Amino acid sequence: MDKIKNIYQAVYKQNKFFGVNRPLQNNPFLAKGKRPNSVAICGGAFGDEGKGRVTDELTARFLKRSKNVVHYRDNGGSNAGHTVEIGDIKLALHQLGSGVFIKNSTVISGKGMVIHPIDMVEEINQVKQVSQGRVPSNLIIDEMAALCLDTHRAFEYAISWSTKGYKASTGRGISQAYADILYRHPLRMRDLARAHWKKAFRKHYQFYQKLTQGLGLELKDIKVSRLGKDPQKIGSLATFISKLEKARVELKLFIKPCHQFLSKAWGSKTPFVFEKAQAIGLDKYWAAYPDCTVSNCTFEGIRTSTEGIVNPDEIAVKAAVIKTTYTSSVGSRILPSHMHEKLAQKIRIDANEYGATTSRPRDIHYLDIPLISYLMRVGKVDYLVPTHLDIVYPDTPIKVCVGYKKDGEIVEYRPDQKYLLGIKPVFMELPTWDKTALQGAKKPSDLPKEALQFLAFLKKALNVEILMATTGPKRHQTVKWF
Repeated sequence: MDKIKNIYQAVYKQNKFFGVNRPLQNNPFLAKGKRPNSVAICGGAFGDEGKGRVTDELTARFLKRSKNVVHYRDNGGSNAGHTVEIGDIKLALHQLGSGVFIKNSTVISGKGMVIHPIDMVEEINQVKQVSQGRVPSNLIIDEMAALCLDTHRAFEYAISWSTKGYKASTGRGISQAYADILYRHPLRMRDLARAHWKKAFRKHYQFYQKLTQGLGLELKDIKVSRLGKDPQKIGSLATFISKLEKARVELKLFIKPCHQFLSKAWGSKTPFVFEKAQAIGLDKYWAAYPDCTVSNCTFEGIRTSTEGIVNPDEIAVKAAVIKTTYTSSVGSRILPSHMHEKLAQKIRIDANEYGATTSRPRDIHYLDIPLISYLMRVGKVDYLVPTHLDIVYPDTPIKVCVGYKKDGEIVEYRPDQKYLLGIKPVFMELPTWDKTALQGAKKPSDLPKEALQFLAFLKKALNVEILMATTGPKRHQTVKWF
């Protein structure tokens, strides 16, 4: 904690800003030795940080200088959720990249995803409803992406029903769909698109029928979630096939091989925007286990999803999005930095802290430096995008967890829930700022001194550069350092 004390002294006593009070000296998207005009955005904590808005803005920025942009999503499925604003309309996207509304962008749902075809059709139709009956972007669904089906959701329910577990699950069948890949019998988008497709899907249904029967339930009677609709029964094998056939007709237009396209595009000058789902703090290796997701939430997932075409170490900007003055999460994890409920409820209301996919109220935590710095390191993050700079209150200092103690000794963060239960947090209070002073801020020097000091503190504590920051919920409420 001596490092944090020294940073505090430098920022708040000696008025050092460590460069956050001015733009970056060099264009980060043209970094030496990196693939020019490439950027990857991930969640830096537990998801719902505002990744969709950031990737949307960066996609639009590249399109001002290029005829087209590739917007790539490599992990997760319908358990993800990010909200995009189109005029006065807010739309929660789940399996589509946020660049789907931008003309001249190629939006790819990649191999590393598990895609629910019926929900994907519903999502595409929602996009069409606010886009004059069409999908504005060039949408490609990689034929190698695995399918997440109602059978997976039903099996997830059956496991939960029989064990009383899975408290943190979204009910979207994500773990079970990824498990099929590990068991070496997944169904992929290309299986849905081929002419003689029904035999494989009948076999799949019958296999999961045996699994659910083994847990004491009938597959056809299990109700599963559906995007934009009430839960509904899977129904018989014939019903299962019929529903998939309708989705198949809609999706065949978008299902394509991606390898050659990606190889050519990555070797060209076309800008790339990679949008991760969930966040590093939910990754199966780096989460407060066992409350984790199953896909690769770090930039390394881009390598596997693109079959090695894209080396994430070559991406010019690898940025993580975090909420600036607090952290939120949905799940069963218990963190040392849990916030007292009075302030937590105020933040929950003011910042609409409810899950985009599940609508569950999020737990609110004080910003946790040991946790976030750990995630920045294991996630190989170079840049930070702090959001929600406007969630501050007069006469309420910003309380930050700056260290951990266990059994009287200073310890580090570890991704293990049992270990974290014995942690005693060490807090520091930092000055707040007037959020009305954020209005109209476009460049770093427009921000109030206290906000710049806080960002300087974060930069040094987390060992990252500041790339962008948001000062409110609207798209124009953004400050950029480039």
